[in-house]
Amino acid sequence: MTERILDILKSEKIEKYSIYQERRESSELFFVRKKLELVRGKDTVDVKLTVYREFDKEGKHCLGSSEVFIYPETDDEQIKELIKSAYASALYADNPYYELPEPEKPVGAGEESAIKSCVGGSFAGEQETACKLSDNAIAMAKALYAPDTDDDSWINSAEIFAKRNTVRIINCNGCDVSYIKECVCGEFVVQSRLCGNDVELFEQFEYDGVNADALSEKCRDALRTVKDRAAAVKAPEDVNGYPVILCDETVGEFLGFYLSRCNASYIYPGYSDYKIEKPVCQDVSGDKLSLFIVPDVPYSSEGIKKNVHKLIDEGIVKTFHGGSAYSSYVGIRPIGEYTRIVCENEGADDEKFFAEPYIMVKNFSDFQMDAMDGSFGGEFRLAYLCENGKKTALTGGTVSGNIFDAQKKLIFSKKRYEEASYTGPAMVRIG
Repeated sequence: MTERILDILKSEKIEKYSIYQERRESSELFFVRKKLELVRGKDTVDVKLTVYREFDKEGKHCLGSSEVFIYPETDDEQIKELIKSAYASALYADNPYYELPEPEKPVGAGEESAIKSCVGGSFAGEQETACKLSDNAIAMAKALYAPDTDDDSWINSAEIFAKRNTVRIINCNGCDVSYIKECVCGEFVVQSRLCGNDVELFEQFEYDGVNADALSEKCRDALRTVKDRAAAVKAPEDVNGYPVILCDETVGEFLGFYLSRCNASYIYPGYSDYKIEKPVCQDVSGDKLSLFIVPDVPYSSEGIKKNVHKLIDEGIVKTFHGGSAYSSYVGIRPIGEYTRIVCENEGADDEKFFAEPYIMVKNFSDFQMDAMDGSFGGEFRLAYLCENGKKTALTGGTVSGNIFDAQKKLIFSKKRYEEASYTGPAMVRIG
């Protein structure tokens, strides 16, 4: 299919383009309680073609672009019409001109090892894909259900997806790269009927391949949490006077603020005032933040080679990330956009971290972190209020704050947490 598209681009004399071809395979398991209700597999292929058009408008040199999706059943005449329509549409996207990525050397053995050490996964070649996706799904199903042994809480339902994406990226400047990426993701619902309440909690997960220990621990924690939620009492109207502890994936969402603020797409329009080698915050009395950005795949969707980068070191901005366009506008070398972070902060000892009083939020109905104005918070389904040596499970309360104030006195835990999008301290104390 790619060769057909290249031939048509040449016949239409379209010189600037980028082709992103992806094959998506999956093995999917669906459970109700412990019964496997449905087994499903998928295998689809499509191409996202981006055509670019260079032109001048009102004295400004522009590079417009337009995208189309092409499928195996699309015939040559249909492809040609799609391409011609996209090329005409590109005139309406009067973006400032920028250069498309040039070819780069493939990931070397040393660089690949560095990536694996940070993300705990692998980027495979064709020869490395002998294992069946169904084996990965079954292994993670066993890990998920291993802790489900208690009559007071159980897994109500679960969906497990073992995925393999085979990607090839080609552009007009000679980039031609490919990779295979596997992962296991899904969701499950835990339930408890303690204290006359019927309570369910929803959990999601994603790992780079089989990570049985991590998923079992996540499920074990969820089963404990849902029992506490069933026994929880209504929260007081105002709990914002207490220091707040965020837990697990919420810590990653909270720290995602810095990932957004270091993105060239935030820097260029002035949404973020970060500058390289400048602190993210003055007058820090807590832990000074240290973050890595790590690749989820070896190449960005534009074909830019991705690697491990120090984003923030001891509170100092070290790197901006982003695609070709915004990186060019900001005046930096494009390294691609990143969605995964590793927090290096080692954390405080328990005596300092768990100094009472505090409220620890274990489960939010919907946590929000606004990278524009810095506000964060949400309604919690379960939190623990710890005060005067007493621990009380609460539900139905709300916590909120603003990271511009909170970042001056963050304290991280020694306990660690690991999933695909975030690795680092399992808890952060605010205030």
